[in-house]
Amino acid sequence: MRTPLLVLSILIAVASARPVAAAEPFQVGVLRGPTAMAFASLIKDPTTAVNGRPLEFEIFPSPDVLVARIIAGDVQAAAIPSNLAVQLYNRGVPLQVVGTFIWGVLYIVGPASPLSDAREIYAPGRGATPDLVLRYLLQSHGMESDVFVRYGFGQVELAQLLIAGRLDYAVLPEPFVTRVLLATKDRVIVADLQQEWCEATGQAMPQTVLVAVGSVSPDMREALLSALSDSVALLTSDPTQVLAEVESLGLGLDAETAVAALPRLNLLVESGWESRAALEQYFTILDQFDPAAIGGSLPDAKFYGF
Repeated sequence: MRTPLLVLSILIAVASARPVAAAEPFQVGVLRGPTAMAFASLIKDPTTAVNGRPLEFEIFPSPDVLVARIIAGDVQAAAIPSNLAVQLYNRGVPLQVVGTFIWGVLYIVGPASPLSDAREIYAPGRGATPDLVLRYLLQSHGMESDVFVRYGFGQVELAQLLIAGRLDYAVLPEPFVTRVLLATKDRVIVADLQQEWCEATGQAMPQTVLVAVGSVSPDMREALLSALSDSVALLTSDPTQVLAEVESLGLGLDAETAVAALPRLNLLVESGWESRAALEQYFTILDQFDPAAIGGSLPDAKFYGF
């Protein structure tokens, strides 16, 4: 009887000695700039894992490249503008909102004088989100006939022109607002479009969301939301420490700009379901100005994680 027992013991020992297969990484795509800042503490820690799966981040310089990866199914989650998320959903891309975490980064920058003095405001791209939000707010204040919205420059060029004093007013997102303010004392924030939006609509502006792509379990979505909440909490409680390595992480910002811009990023993590009312109102208003901004129709309940 000893021989079978000896053989069994050897087999058990051999099986125990076999290497355990590593968990497959969970791929997350984020956009360079403020969006990536929200994930800074997760990106800088290579041991970060959710539900036993290591998180592997890829930082993209523009939405176009990230969209291609989303459509190809190369990422399992992505942090993107909310109207881009609904555009993709309306094109049949299988995604769901895990959570909303940036509630607007848009500001009008100009000279230290009342906005009522403005006769023209530059926006970075006709039909882009800053343009649509600006035109809605001008309309809500009855100023659409008093102020001419001009185009022709991107956000980089607009920031440079403001710094050089070659134009007076422009709507810009962070971090370009901070870059202008750090470069010249002749330009200030004339209007906080998030505050204006809230006063006009009664809701905050849900500008950026984290979406799950493809078949991601509810448990995994909940764990991702929790990880993002923890990352944002750490960032806001100790920004200097978290952002000390921001340049080496490739987030597209230097540490000085990142820390100075942080209070204007309006970071707050809510689940897709919790932020549904704000998202629906946001999409409805964008749709009124340009249906293409949301892909032609409001999403159903599945978009919000249910």
